[in-house]
Amino acid sequence: MLTDYNIKRKGSRRDKWLAILPFIQFMLLLIALQCALILLSGTAGEEARESFRVRVIADSNTAEAQQVKAGVAGEVSRVLSQAELTDLSGIEALIPEMTLAAEEVSDGEPVRVMVGAAFFPPKVVNGGMIPQARTDSLVVTVGNGRGDNWWCALFSDVCEPGEVAMEEEDTEDEPVTFFIVEWLKSLFG
Repeated sequence: MLTDYNIKRKGSRRDKWLAILPFIQFMLLLIALQCALILLSGTAGEEARESFRVRVIADSNTAEAQQVKAGVAGEVSRVLSQAELTDLSGIEALIPEMTLAAEEVSDGEPVRVMVGAAFFPPKVVNGGMIPQARTDSLVVTVGNGRGDNWWCALFSDVCEPGEVAMEEEDTEDEPVTFFIVEWLKSLFG
């Protein structure tokens, strides 16, 4: 005689959907949170997106070339801050003066100043995203211009707000922890 055993039947479609439902709800909750974060932080970078940008390129990556670049950026910034700028043509009129001021501190390196559209990569500013685009800008090249590009060297508050930079410096000393890992440790440890 054979022993009796229970016959397991496959669940109905309804049972399968009820088993998957918590996962679907969790995924929809994550999508809703992501949409809320995007909507709340989407307009923070509009002011920076519409502003005029300045790009300073050093001759090389050596410390001396970076110091020269900082001096050139200071001189160009001084010339721009003294002028009454209302449009792009006002900046174009300042090119000879900026070139002369920059060459005074460039240690004999030639300086090229150009105004026009330059490519800027995407950047996060004040919680908002500035998309990748060609933007009207002032490009100052020292020597061969083979150094790393420093975007917004003159107007750093547009690209790297001082408050954000201070927060980043403070958080470097703190150990990184993850909520879920800490929660699991509290449950099992």
